[in-house]
Amino acid sequence: METLELKKAESIAFTGHRNIPVSQMDRVRERLRTAIFHAYKHGKRNFYCGMALGFDMLAAETILSFKVELPNIRLIAVVPFQGQSSRWSAIEQRRYRQFIAQADKVIVLSERYYQGCLLRRNDYMLAHTSGVIAYFDGNPQGGTYYTCREARHKGMDVVNLYR
Repeated sequence: METLELKKAESIAFTGHRNIPVSQMDRVRERLRTAIFHAYKHGKRNFYCGMALGFDMLAAETILSFKVELPNIRLIAVVPFQGQSSRWSAIEQRRYRQFIAQADKVIVLSERYYQGCLLRRNDYMLAHTSGVIAYFDGNPQGGTYYTCREARHKGMDVVNLYR
């Protein structure tokens, strides 16, 4: 894997809920494609993904699907702890391994799980990016809420695909 120069101004983070209703999946997928393409056209090349189930995995899959069309697009996988996918279904574990293998850079923040490590992962992504693409339902609790709130406090743009 080549050494990448990852500039904050050229970088976006993803945050979103683990559950996306099946009835909304096609709409969310299309809005995500549009948001990524728009960000890319405005100079964003590096897309930081926390690699959680749900929106994160959809975002990783979408970035990878753009690789031919947008050759300079990069997936930066930010893994909160080693073994993150160990309790997932076999299908989701396989999908996770495929995305990790195709990522342009993988950053593992901790050898093991500890309370708060998912929020620290989100803090890491915010510290290295200049904006956020989110799937946030507005509920004022949880990691997606935390990340969107912190991004706004930092003056970062937050594009919410939920609405």
